[in-house]
Amino acid sequence: MGVEMARERTFAERLSALIEAARVDGRAPHSYREISAAVERAGGPAMSPAYLQQLATGKRVNPKIHYVEALARLFGVPVTYFFDAEAAAPPAGEAQLMAMRAQELSPQGRRQVMDLLELVERYERAEREGRNPEDREGRGPGSAVR
Repeated sequence: MGVEMARERTFAERLSALIEAARVDGRAPHSYREISAAVERAGGPAMSPAYLQQLATGKRVNPKIHYVEALARLFGVPVTYFFDAEAAAPPAGEAQLMAMRAQELSPQGRRQVMDLLELVERYERAEREGRNPEDREGRGPGSAVR
């Protein structure tokens, strides 16, 4: 087992780990088709679902750098994630997925998500402090529960 731990992970293994981390929210898995469309929406190069599958399964190796850059952008990891053992730390799960999805939103959409996150944070803070979060509606900027 020690030999296996020292083995360098392949590009396919690293890409598969990113795809798997994107599945942690309990929804249907991200298909290669969804990933292909997301890369294109983000302004990346066209990658067919079949090509993505080949990369993720190791049937194709050594993709061109513009493909690697597009995948790194999409999954929110540095390009070195695919090549450097130290940069290839496991993705952060749900937080990583949230960041990945936020990249596809407009600036207004990202602001709305941030507003929702702030509201949930206030609600959970009130619950942790033993207060009823419903006591204050928190509708204005100065009405945060503290």
